[in-house]
Amino acid sequence: MISDIYSKKQIDVLKETVKKDWFIALLHGAKRSGKTKMNNDLFLFELRRVRKIADEEGVKEPMYILAGVSSNTINKNILQELYNMYNIEPKFDKHNNFKLFGVKVVQAYTGNIGGVGAIRGMTAYGAYVNEASLAKQEVFAEIVSRCSGNGARILADTNPDNPEHWLKKEYIDKPNENVKAFHFELDDNTFLSERYRENIKA
Repeated sequence: MISDIYSKKQIDVLKETVKKDWFIALLHGAKRSGKTKMNNDLFLFELRRVRKIADEEGVKEPMYILAGVSSNTINKNILQELYNMYNIEPKFDKHNNFKLFGVKVVQAYTGNIGGVGAIRGMTAYGAYVNEASLAKQEVFAEIVSRCSGNGARILADTNPDNPEHWLKKEYIDKPNENVKAFHFELDDNTFLSERYRENIKA
């Protein structure tokens, strides 16, 4: 059953993101609430969707952006988790990029403006931005501008602790049919033990 794999909140996000179209899906809220697990799985769904679009367009090697503060955070939060869950172990090229499901995944680092050098000039069919609230605003804007491939969509997860943060003001507080914002709370992650949740709250 799907409820053995996903929490009720995650199933709600799945329904909204898989069955409907959108441009940006932002999962925000508490740590350990299931945001990254959800986005990691949506990332795999998106790569398969991109490959299908590329096949229809006759594009041999569509490109997709995988972004995080650093290579270490991308590896820890995404790639290691995909290996642990699904035994997915990408083979990296000399530029630290890899192919998955027939899509070239290009890594970009959001901690400083130089981290997007790898994606300048490219046409991406989508992006996954991990820990988006730690990204420089110009870097996030550059990633968004690169996602101009047919049907391109952007996944992001974040925990902006500052109510004045640009991501909260410009995206989370202004959801529309193109920008979907999903708020996660610690109690949404029903796979955590009651003891753990109570200790974190305390």
